[in-house]
Amino acid sequence: MQFIPIVVRDNETGFQEGETVTKHSVTGKQYGNFLNGIFDEWVRHDVGQVFVQIFDGALAAWLGQHPGLCIFDETCGTALALEHNGNLYSCDHFVEPRYYLGNINEDNLVTLVGSEQQREFGLAKRDTLPRYCRECVVRFVCNGGCPKNRILHTPEGEPGLNYLCEGYKAFFGHITPHMKLMAAELLAGRSPANIMLAMPSRMPN
Repeated sequence: MQFIPIVVRDNETGFQEGETVTKHSVTGKQYGNFLNGIFDEWVRHDVGQVFVQIFDGALAAWLGQHPGLCIFDETCGTALALEHNGNLYSCDHFVEPRYYLGNINEDNLVTLVGSEQQREFGLAKRDTLPRYCRECVVRFVCNGGCPKNRILHTPEGEPGLNYLCEGYKAFFGHITPHMKLMAAELLAGRSPANIMLAMPSRMPN
């Protein structure tokens, strides 16, 4: 199961540019509250039965593994977009001229995927991360999130802060004790679903 937040740039080009979003875009706080609410139900009733990408990715990070989601990997560039006419782009969130790699009817697919242009695109996710993010306690699980949403400035004025940062920090902070417990269970050769035995069946009002 995957929860994709609606974050749409408010511009006339349809490209990932500009610093404002449309009025129907979710805020970081709203997204964080939503994830916390879903997680609180899941951790009590559904561990091992219902699989939610962001929860699984977070647990992987707490185990020192790759999260399995490109938005939370340190670098990206492995989720390219191929159109019906053969046009290849760096990412399915960046199907626009400046991220055009070539056409597979004219160029070798492996060559395009392994091009310097694509390599630089993937490394930029890590290399352009602002200091505020690099020093964040949840950087190991978030890594700044998807570059398409890095449209805000940090409190110090540095560009590149994710629009959903407030929500991510609230969510990853909220689940920290639960993730530590589940990670410990896995490392001990036991099921992370054991956490449900330690949780109250209902949240307090």
